[in-house]
Amino acid sequence: MHFAPLPLSSLPAWCKLNNVDFLDTIVSSSKICLQGENTSLPNGIITTKTLSSVDAHDLPTLLDIPSDIILGKDFLLEMERVDSHFKQLREAVGGKSIREDAKLFLLLQMTIARNNTNVQPETTLNIGVNNPWSEYIRFLPEKIPVPTMWTEEEKTLLSGTSLENSLTNKMVALSRDFENLREKTIQIPWCHSCWWKEDGPLQPLLLSDWIRVDAWYRSRSLEIETGEEVMVPVLDMVNHSFTPNAHWEHTANGNALLVLAPDILLDEGSEITISYGVKSDAENLFNYGFIDSEVPLTSLILDVEPIATDPLRVAKAAAFGKRPSVRIFGHSNGETSWDCPFVYLACLNEEDGLEFKTVQKVDGSQSLKVFWQDVDVTESTDQFERLISGHEREDILKFRALNLMRDRIELQLERLQASEEIVETLLDGEMVDPNTQANALELRQIETDVLGVAYGAINEEISDLSKVSSISQLLTSVQVDTKYDNPCAESNEEDDFS
Repeated sequence: MHFAPLPLSSLPAWCKLNNVDFLDTIVSSSKICLQGENTSLPNGIITTKTLSSVDAHDLPTLLDIPSDIILGKDFLLEMERVDSHFKQLREAVGGKSIREDAKLFLLLQMTIARNNTNVQPETTLNIGVNNPWSEYIRFLPEKIPVPTMWTEEEKTLLSGTSLENSLTNKMVALSRDFENLREKTIQIPWCHSCWWKEDGPLQPLLLSDWIRVDAWYRSRSLEIETGEEVMVPVLDMVNHSFTPNAHWEHTANGNALLVLAPDILLDEGSEITISYGVKSDAENLFNYGFIDSEVPLTSLILDVEPIATDPLRVAKAAAFGKRPSVRIFGHSNGETSWDCPFVYLACLNEEDGLEFKTVQKVDGSQSLKVFWQDVDVTESTDQFERLISGHEREDILKFRALNLMRDRIELQLERLQASEEIVETLLDGEMVDPNTQANALELRQIETDVLGVAYGAINEEISDLSKVSSISQLLTSVQVDTKYDNPCAESNEEDDFS
């Protein structure tokens, strides 16, 4: 969907009309580049004079955005009250989450913006109620450097990384949501005319439009203290830094304030930055389109599957209740660590003391209960690393967990290695944006390095544990059993001589 963008020079007028106050700051081209050698820099908030919070009792306010233009739950309820088209859209498709309703609202604002800027008045339809976001959306970038907006060739660069499955699943979800939107709105007359009419004067709505709306929301939303996500106009132009010089506050009256951090001295022309939160390199790339090289701690998240041959795998997955995953950290000293609560549950058997029971509730429904050593641990299925402490077979249980982790890391390293050839064929070609290529290659290198170190460290732990008497006896018995089950193994040497 095409609509005419607004130049940055029009932002002061929009801010004045909507009571957004800049205090000794302006929006200008950013001096920060987090996407490689990017010559097309984003916008940022810049100081117009020297500012200081050194020894200050009251921290200087840099930006004040009124509550009535903050895109959140209350704003959406108000728009539903005054805009019959949004109400109709929300009743047909929305109502499941604030995030999805906000994306529907942004999609409607794109439609309003297109109608407001249409060069063919006869094709304009009177859709929606104009509001501050109908204009503000025209300041938002058409292209966001997040992987969901990459070309298929660019997405291939992420093969073997921790983002590969996440991106695939996200694209499937976006496509499914778009088809659901079409199915539930195609019979609504104004939706059919604006979005779905193939032979009409307006270009039909495309999947790429829905992907853009999702990218806007994901890359620009903030979380307030209640856990609610909101989009704050103008504040969403403040760029990220691992060492920010400001932070934002949600005041009692609902306004959003950008405030200088304590003990900061900034010259005129300095860029104001906030922290988007401590996230892995893959998360930053997925949500914001950059990798922060200043972060001293690297990390990645991998899905973890229950053991395929485990007869209790379905019960374990259900009892755990969350998506099983491992988070692997690469520290600034070159060492690694990992956190995977599920792996300690995955490696347990009934003979170790693990038991599942189905209990019938008063209302007739059934619930799954988990017992460890005859104690109900249903609410602590992510605490088995602690629960196995002191168990007579603790060393063996940890040995199993380490082997599962080593296998998972080895599998990921193999995936990265297997995708190298196809990645090489795409490098420096015209089909791949240079900044996208730089980010993808940096992520591949970071994850390869972290996984390699983690694999070596876990191997050392396994080697050390294998010297413990209980484990060495176990390994010996396994070798004897294997040799007994496969007698031809003894004849291999004779076959070689013959």
